[in-house]
Amino acid sequence: LMKKIATGFFVLAMAASFAIQAFAAAPLFVEDFNYTAPSGLAGQGGWAAHSGAGTNPQTVNTPGLTYLGYPSSGIGNLLGPLATSGEDTNHGFTAVTAGSVYAALMVNEVSAQTAGDYFFHFFDGPIASNLFRARIFVKKDASTTNYAFGLQSSSAAGSLVYTPFIYAPGSTHLLVLKYTYNPNVAPAAPDDAVSLFIDPVVGCTEPAATLTTVTTTLEIDAISIDGVAIRQGSAANAASVKVDGIRVANNWGDAVSICGGSPTHSSSWGQIKSLYR
Repeated sequence: LMKKIATGFFVLAMAASFAIQAFAAAPLFVEDFNYTAPSGLAGQGGWAAHSGAGTNPQTVNTPGLTYLGYPSSGIGNLLGPLATSGEDTNHGFTAVTAGSVYAALMVNEVSAQTAGDYFFHFFDGPIASNLFRARIFVKKDASTTNYAFGLQSSSAAGSLVYTPFIYAPGSTHLLVLKYTYNPNVAPAAPDDAVSLFIDPVVGCTEPAATLTTVTTTLEIDAISIDGVAIRQGSAANAASVKVDGIRVANNWGDAVSICGGSPTHSSSWGQIKSLYR
């Protein structure tokens, strides 16, 4: 009888374990820049330069950035400070063609310029197609050292929105970028949504976004979000930032936190074995 009971517990434990594994899916991509410092990023860990290769190479440096509660906090090194122009790099991941895709990252601004420029984005299809989606901007206040974060759906100026100038240089912020595929109301009518969350509570519940924007009539919706890129902008406009702890997933929890728990095979098996004794 005890063996039958134990067998039943074993089956239930295995079923629960598989359920937990299914719920706690791994992120699509995690980058903690755990490479030798200093060293060039291009050519390491699947990163490649797609523009300005060799000019002001993006460089891995130490120490890594930290943000309380974030899974990638304090792991490995960081990238940057980025230059205001030069080499741009990219890294692919399994394509997301429906629903939403998220990219979380820690960012520390060193300096910015009043014109503003973008430094991070998704891309749609081959990087050479230049279909850059969900671009994150940094722009300096003209009268103070404070800066603002900006968000643009793709390339149309009309989709660019900014926060107030409330962020100070030298602080590390957690940014979460989100691209959402929406069904077109009319044929070929752009309506995909882009969101940016700034310093959200680290957890499994998605909060309200800090900034939102949508694709405009001058743009087209994405077809296949399959990579992220780090850009060094234009010399007259770009900011210099440090970047660390990139986590890409198709849900909030896997991008920002570790949700759903993880299997504990050894402890479960230990409990089951005790039933046979």
